[in-house]
Amino acid sequence: MEKGARWYYDIHSQQYQKIPGSLSQFHLDTVRHKTPVYKNSECILHDMGEDVLCFEFTTKSNAIGEGIGTGMAEALQIAENGNWRGIVIGNNAKNFTVGANLMAVGMLAMQKEFAKLEEMVHGFQQINMAMRYSKVPVVTATQGYVFGGGVEMLMHTDAAVCHAESYIGLVEVGVGLIPGGGGTKEFAVRASESFFEGDVQIPTLIEKLKVIATATVATSAYEAYKHGYLQPARDTVEMNLNKLLSSAREKVISLSERYVAPSPKEALVLGRNALGTLYTAINEFYKGNYMSEYDVEISKKVAYVLCGGDLTSPQKVSEQYLLDIEKEAFLQLLGNQKTLDRIQYLLMNNKPLRN
Repeated sequence: MEKGARWYYDIHSQQYQKIPGSLSQFHLDTVRHKTPVYKNSECILHDMGEDVLCFEFTTKSNAIGEGIGTGMAEALQIAENGNWRGIVIGNNAKNFTVGANLMAVGMLAMQKEFAKLEEMVHGFQQINMAMRYSKVPVVTATQGYVFGGGVEMLMHTDAAVCHAESYIGLVEVGVGLIPGGGGTKEFAVRASESFFEGDVQIPTLIEKLKVIATATVATSAYEAYKHGYLQPARDTVEMNLNKLLSSAREKVISLSERYVAPSPKEALVLGRNALGTLYTAINEFYKGNYMSEYDVEISKKVAYVLCGGDLTSPQKVSEQYLLDIEKEAFLQLLGNQKTLDRIQYLLMNNKPLRN
């Protein structure tokens, strides 16, 4: 690889020739000979050309750990304070990410290090919010598995360019948790944004609840629109995996022209009355054998965040308010032995426990 393109040896001319179309098929191997813009043990920040940065995970299975959070904060600082158009979060691995580093979370929970866990959850929430309100556009490029924290990162960037074979899902319920990096909050915000005058709002919340509570995974990027992980006006699907990163780079360039950082959002939450209805829906899922007893307990935490807590009437709340009650619910579940059993079982057997 040389000059951002892939080459082959042509036996007829006895010279190296560029592979046709390779300039539009960016691969990180073409820039690995360069000194990284930033690097730590879990990530690398590359200059991918045209004043765009690429943030690559380098952990096992691209699991999201503390180093990725630290690296993302550094990447945002570098991009905002330098002559960069924006950032692509992407890689050329088989999978974008399997989600958060469950081993690290499980070990801290078993040792009852709740102060450290709260710091970890808060830190990941704030990194996602920093991406949302960054002064430069941030675009996610995905392929393969896009689970848990990876989905939360995707939903907080300005746009996503997803290969058609992206398997996208908030799967935290499978390990006894709710999405705690802003994912549950984001579903509440997106539900609020979909409400309209005269709308019967409860069915929208029930649908959002069902997606999270059943750990629904979209089996393609197109199906991810149906489940609310992707949004038609914001996100796009790339059919050619070899063009994924270059398409994401083009998206950053397009967004960077006259880019204005988003304004803080407020979400309309429905409070106590809607919460009662969602609890009834959860009971119906349980009676239909779609949930175990512990699934019911976890799902009630999801419903609590989606409704904005036990408020006496519908009202608008800030994203930070929703993040706070999301974090509280996440930490409460980490203090439950059944969650620890689920985490341990998945780590040992690579399949979920229904307890």
